[in-house]
Amino acid sequence: MSVESYKCSGCGAPISFNPKIGGFKCVYCGKTCTEEELATFLEQTEAKNEQKRKHAAASGTDASDDEVMQYTCPSCGAEVVVGDTAATSFCYYCHSPVIIESRLRGDFKPDKIIPFKIDKKDAVEKFSEWIKGKRYVPSDFTAKAQDANIVGMYLPYWDIDVAVNVDYHATGIKRTTWQQGDNEYTKTDEYQIDRTGKLSYNNMRELAFSKINQDLINGINPYNAADEKKFSSGYLSGFQSERYTVGREFITPVAQNRAKSYTISDIHNSTGCNTFANVRDNTTYSIDDVRYTLLPTWVLNYKYKGKDYQFAVNGQTGKSYGDLPVSNGKLLVHSLALGVLVALLAVLGGLFLW
Repeated sequence: MSVESYKCSGCGAPISFNPKIGGFKCVYCGKTCTEEELATFLEQTEAKNEQKRKHAAASGTDASDDEVMQYTCPSCGAEVVVGDTAATSFCYYCHSPVIIESRLRGDFKPDKIIPFKIDKKDAVEKFSEWIKGKRYVPSDFTAKAQDANIVGMYLPYWDIDVAVNVDYHATGIKRTTWQQGDNEYTKTDEYQIDRTGKLSYNNMRELAFSKINQDLINGINPYNAADEKKFSSGYLSGFQSERYTVGREFITPVAQNRAKSYTISDIHNSTGCNTFANVRDNTTYSIDDVRYTLLPTWVLNYKYKGKDYQFAVNGQTGKSYGDLPVSNGKLLVHSLALGVLVALLAVLGGLFLW
């Protein structure tokens, strides 16, 4: 299995992408690296890796990457186990970030990436702020106790462009009701609805990873496509990343159905009618383009008194979403206090109003 640990050209230590500077910075010697310098470095690295792959193929030692595997850390030589969908990892012993290049080839090579803008410190602060705003969190639950568990990872998405050839015909019915005196009147108007032409829905984004809570990730959307960059594996250094588990063949019908829903809604909204009859819809939907994109996410999985909870931060915008444990004691006290207040207001109201 081909793995690579990107090293600082100044001191040789592992180097990671730094969201704060939008580039690469060595935590040991402080040397920084621009995107252009990284691209040159990656070209040189890829040439070396290609030679290694050819040698591995010739010797028959290049194993399948579709299962849990073991690799040798390029920094310390330790043997590390990595999951079946992970494209990056960390050495458990020296903590060096490692990119598994062999899992970023062919269909699994992303087209685009949005690099992290929110670093770990900011993500932890988002979690702390989020907890402070929750009234019924148990007193012994603190954000600080969970800091070490938050993980920055790139999640895989499909970005899909759908072309629509509209050919829609129906009878639109508009009913208007009004009151005059004691009588209610209803007027019914019918219109012939004919809609033809072309539409396009671009960048319809679908999560391509089934091993994470979909509602959790929906809660931190959307991402701004303006920050998309051509994929470079260097951006993955220092973060976890997953390759897709939901293929494009499963996603494209979903995108077409979304486009159909949008089209029908747009047509109906353009008419002012309440209902539609005698519908003849010959509209066709076709996929123009599909792009494999990695998006930055901070994810925290934590356990409190035996129950699992999750929290996520959009690694680009900082938007947060998740769930928290609830103190039944605090909830009971608040309910009792509210009940007493309502009872007191009822008594006072009775004294002054009767």
